Amino acid sequence: MIKARSSFKALQFTLIISLSKSFTGPFQKSVVIPRNFVLHSPYRSISSPSSTLLTMTSNLLSVSECIQRHPSSSSSSSQPVVYIDGSWHLSSRNARQEYESGPRIQGAQFFDIDNVATKQDHQNNKNLPHMMPPPKLFARVMDEFGITFDTDIILYGTEDCFSIPRVLYTFKAMGHPADRVKMMNGSLKDWMDAGGPVEWGTKETIRVEDLLEQEKDFEKSLIKYDVAVDAKNVVGMDRITEIVVQNATAQGGERGIIVDARSAGRFVGKEPEPRKGLRGGHMPGAFNVPFDTLLDTENGKKKTLRSREELISIFQDAGVNVYTVEDIICSCGSGVTACWVALALEECGRDPMKTFVYDGSWIEWASDEKNPVVKEEESLESQSK
Repeated sequence: MIKARSSFKALQFTLIISLSKSFTGPFQKSVVIPRNFVLHSPYRSISSPSSTLLTMTSNLLSVSECIQRHPSSSSSSSQPVVYIDGSWHLSSRNARQEYESGPRIQGAQFFDIDNVATKQDHQNNKNLPHMMPPPKLFARVMDEFGITFDTDIILYGTEDCFSIPRVLYTFKAMGHPADRVKMMNGSLKDWMDAGGPVEWGTKETIRVEDLLEQEKDFEKSLIKYDVAVDAKNVVGMDRITEIVVQNATAQGGERGIIVDARSAGRFVGKEPEPRKGLRGGHMPGAFNVPFDTLLDTENGKKKTLRSREELISIFQDAGVNVYTVEDIICSCGSGVTACWVALALEECGRDPMKTFVYDGSWIEWASDEKNPVVKEEESLESQSK
């Protein structure tokens, strides 16, 4: 991992924890705070000299927990749970076709981040991929899935799929209650290996184009899912520019830290970008935490998120203070793997309201020739100072 800045000033670890909120329902989960781990809050300090339990929900559920919550399980709750395949691949694999032909989790729906998105003809004049959807569109898709405000959702993906944290971030950003949407910490293959129920055979998926065709006046259509909002904790290029300028000039204003989830080679401009002709390198002042370093390896495959202790160590080694009071902006190539960084930060205990995703990410930044880009030589020079 490469640090673009030569030094990093330690800031007070700050974490806002709500101790009064009680979590109920099938997604209740407690996290054990490591021994002697100290959390500082504006309201009180909490230390753990022993194995103290802190009620603090995780975004993750194990494969076995997800199987137990499936309607086919004898231990399943009466609370409705919807399973959603959010698979997307940068390769030639077609996630939609794989879902439609099976196998898939029994009764699952399919969420396409490229399809349920803000398109070029709808406030996306740069034609950037899988941008956060308009609230009306997201709500209409939720209606098709039979999802309401109080529906519990479990997200999963196929083997070697890295898009599920993006789907998780989308659901929370668009207004679904954060404690009612979880991600399975494992793949469809892990589900099948553990004996989870699956189905095969053709199943059609929802396409936005079909919904628009069905409703001539889409904007006036009756929506049941009435909690969708403009995407929260998502920033555009203006905010990144502001941070870059502040870092370069030490100007006042609301500062921030940029964390780039791309590989080290792409970060320094040594490896080519997947999009042909796109400049390599990184934003001035950015830190590099390749998303795959956050994943644990099993049988040569990176499958699940590492432990909290390991994640904190990885961020620290990269020069990133997980609990800084400054905003942390997560970026990557197109806004997908940046969500792994956002997820890992929250699993470390960071207040998610202080973490943001740059939706346009490197594709938007590097496509604008006016934006400064730092490459390998400048990065190495910065580290040597």
